[in-house]
Amino acid sequence: MKKKLLYIACSISLLAVSCSSELDVEPSGPQVSDEQLSELIKEDPDKVLAPMMLGAVDYMHNGARRDVSNVYGFMVWNLGMDLQGNDMLLSNLNNWFADEYMFNQLRGQTNALAADRWYTFYKIVYFSNQILDLIPEDAAGAALIYKAQALTYRSLAYYYLMCIYQDDYMHGGKDKAGVPLYQTVEGAKGRTPSTKVYAAITEDLKAAIALFEAEGYDPLASATDIDQTVANLVLARVALTTGNYTDAVSAADAVIKAGYGLMDETEYTQSGFQDVSLPETIWGYDWTDATTNGNKAFASWISLSAIDAANNKGVYICIDNRLYDQIPDTDYRKKNFLAEKTTKGSFTYPKYANTKFDTPDYQVDEVFMRLSEAYLLKAEAEARSNNDAAAQQTLFDLVSQRDAAYAKSTNTGKDLLDEIFLQSRIELWGEGHEFYTNKRFNVGVDRTSSANHTHKVVKAAGKEFTYQIPLSIEINSNPYINAADQNPL
Repeated sequence: MKKKLLYIACSISLLAVSCSSELDVEPSGPQVSDEQLSELIKEDPDKVLAPMMLGAVDYMHNGARRDVSNVYGFMVWNLGMDLQGNDMLLSNLNNWFADEYMFNQLRGQTNALAADRWYTFYKIVYFSNQILDLIPEDAAGAALIYKAQALTYRSLAYYYLMCIYQDDYMHGGKDKAGVPLYQTVEGAKGRTPSTKVYAAITEDLKAAIALFEAEGYDPLASATDIDQTVANLVLARVALTTGNYTDAVSAADAVIKAGYGLMDETEYTQSGFQDVSLPETIWGYDWTDATTNGNKAFASWISLSAIDAANNKGVYICIDNRLYDQIPDTDYRKKNFLAEKTTKGSFTYPKYANTKFDTPDYQVDEVFMRLSEAYLLKAEAEARSNNDAAAQQTLFDLVSQRDAAYAKSTNTGKDLLDEIFLQSRIELWGEGHEFYTNKRFNVGVDRTSSANHTHKVVKAAGKEFTYQIPLSIEINSNPYINAADQNPL
């Protein structure tokens, strides 16, 4: 463990700092040594580590680099990423998210959004490393749970950093530079090879899962904490991304067998998808007045009713008509979108507007991960490993719960993968997956044949969806990364 001073008196406010160039200011206050903290952690890990982990995980809801309305929290970050796709659109362009939707130089090194994503995910890395640096080598009991949670949290951040700031691993990214890999709180580093970054992520996730299991941690005890199902779901994503299909199947299957249940039709079509008590919730944010983002929260951007309450310029988030038309009428997921232009009171909603996330206001929970994703990841991994029969069954286990008329697929090979891709788009619409799924499937954006997209554009798969490393907060201040290390524009 590095020799440095930490500040136990303000363990939550300590989390207001980070490790990047503009973020490394140390707070002031009563000081204790690493040795004293290590002894305290051995005696009562909750006293030191619980507030640190709580503050770190709260960042998923309220984190931001800038004080700008549409950059607060994980679900909002990913809403902006989803809008860089085919399946989600703004009803008109008079909206905070128009830049993302219109691809207004988003990925360039001087763009604020490129800096936002880098900052927020590296801040999660920093929070995790703060916790890990404090836990002594001979820690036991509850301290090991915090270690597992921090390893998982850091891995989640690195997964997103690699997805955003490098080409997809199986489509050219494997042999390229990844992102700087920090496994302790330390000074600047250069770009680490993609293979090494993903190897470190995988090792950390497997170590975390082993710790959770060894300590007998109950993944169903709370939907708001990080547990082995969160770790397994991240591992399934990472393994699928890197072509390790055996691990992907195993990790996704562990989530499926953990004891969560699929939502029924009422829960799926009337819950607003923003309630951590839903049976599918693996991990989420439980709304409290103390931590809420208010009208900067995810619901304030995507919920019809919350938008009305906030008078959000009458801009609604809709499904692309081409995807909507591929949802069978017997599939109750279609009910989460308006079939016709609808007037309610003094408001008129456009056809195809989503009601999936409709809640009366923005004081609601946020669901970060849910069970359905595990089925889709497992089916995809089975299909990619040429186990078509298993993939067909896994897909049936999910889709038949949404559509009573769905018959088990007889597709094989690419046709089966295409069907899984379609079901992923339908099932996970608006939940922050499209950008990343498109990269994994090597799919670009083509809105030209859409009837309701308000901005028609074509973007080829590949580098168009790989962000550049931000100039202001990284390249200008990191002596180990220079213009020659930059991703091509």
